[in-house]
Amino acid sequence: MGVVPASSTGAGEENLSGIVSTPARQDHPSTTTEPPTPSFDRFQVLALDGGGAKALFTAHVLARMEQDLGVSINDSFDLIAGTSAGGIVALGLGSGLTPSEIVGHYEELVNAVFPAARRRLWRRPRQLTAPIYDADALRAALTKVLGDRLLGHSAKRLVIPAWDVQRGSVHVFKTPHHTRLTRDWRIPMVDIAMATSAAPLYFPAARVDGHRLIDGGVWANNPSVVAIAEAVSMLDVPLASIRVLNVGTIDQLTNHPKRLDRGGLLNWAKPIAPLILNAGSRGGQGIAEHLIGKDAYTRFDARVPGDLYALDSADPKDLAGLAASASRELSPIYTERFTGHRAAEYKPLIGDRHRGGPTSTSTTEVPDEAH
Repeated sequence: MGVVPASSTGAGEENLSGIVSTPARQDHPSTTTEPPTPSFDRFQVLALDGGGAKALFTAHVLARMEQDLGVSINDSFDLIAGTSAGGIVALGLGSGLTPSEIVGHYEELVNAVFPAARRRLWRRPRQLTAPIYDADALRAALTKVLGDRLLGHSAKRLVIPAWDVQRGSVHVFKTPHHTRLTRDWRIPMVDIAMATSAAPLYFPAARVDGHRLIDGGVWANNPSVVAIAEAVSMLDVPLASIRVLNVGTIDQLTNHPKRLDRGGLLNWAKPIAPLILNAGSRGGQGIAEHLIGKDAYTRFDARVPGDLYALDSADPKDLAGLAASASRELSPIYTERFTGHRAAEYKPLIGDRHRGGPTSTSTTEVPDEAH
């Protein structure tokens, strides 16, 4: 086991087939103005991969970093992006939970949602016609953690990818960090968590604000590029100012037997999901490195033999041990690259006309932007 080096290879309330948002329609252009362009000499992004039960590793790494270095992870990052289980961790951070608190909650969530191995066997036949796991159990577990908080209550800028199966398009949930982002802040965090983690085969599609959404991991399991696009397109951050910390959920060495080269449903039924997730994560890493440079991109992960862990099966004690080892090696890197920056206070840019929403920092009203 060791730290995985950076690869040398190779957003939003949006109605797009891509990542970058387009300007919202303005019904009253004479009274609507764009916000002042912010100035960022340095902009740090925390990007959290998807990985089901294995995301407990992610939470443990962040918790050990805080304990070892005496820092607050939230204080170091201007934007947090998370996909699937990484999105759940990101929402937890945005809601004000510490990584240590998220560890405890996530262990409870895994135990509640994913039955023990001896109980999972009888569920496998369900996979032919229905999801393997109970979405109600997942919602109940998430509600215990996130309560009735809205996305607009987040103390950090967040971007959380999902996929709209009805329209066949990207769907990214965003906090109101720009005046064009006027809708998502009203959505409960629990609903967003359900959408970004609705992995096909495992859970049914989530219905959120009229959309049928599934796991963001089908297109952005590593959300680094989504976050970079958001920083550049919506916040006018220069690429040269961006630094990314990408935390994975264990890099498992894969074996590609020659029988897979022949194709076929039976050959590919088991390995296809982890392969797609890993390939998507590596692809995102390569593009991110190309955009901001290898020196500006840092990936934390642990490399282990293949087939030890699955999206729905990972021993919490093993994950804690891996995280302890990885964080020990990575603490000096984190200190050198990320602790010198303190993120400016985030203030939502959309006023609340309803009780309990984010505080307004702008007198400008902008119409809701269609997704």
